[in-house]
Amino acid sequence: MRSSNLSPAFILIFSTVLSLTFASGGTSLWLASQPQLSDYQVRIMEDSSRTWHTGIGVLFGLLGSKANELLDSDKDDKDDDEE
Repeated sequence: MRSSNLSPAFILIFSTVLSLTFASGGTSLWLASQPQLSDYQVRIMEDSSRTWHTGIGVLFGLLGSKANELLDSDKDDKDDDEE
């Protein structure tokens, strides 16, 4: 098993964004399933939906920022195995 070169700060940020994104998505789904919403609930649903969409974009951005490093370390591992 190869070791991970992800910093603890990255893991903390990623897990925080992931949990907030899933909480927002769950809130949006739950409110969308309600038969009648008040004006405040509609506003909360719109905000949580916006947070869900933003969180998905941030997650892809975070993964994209680390993809090059992870792929390079994968290539280095294969080169070490061939020698």
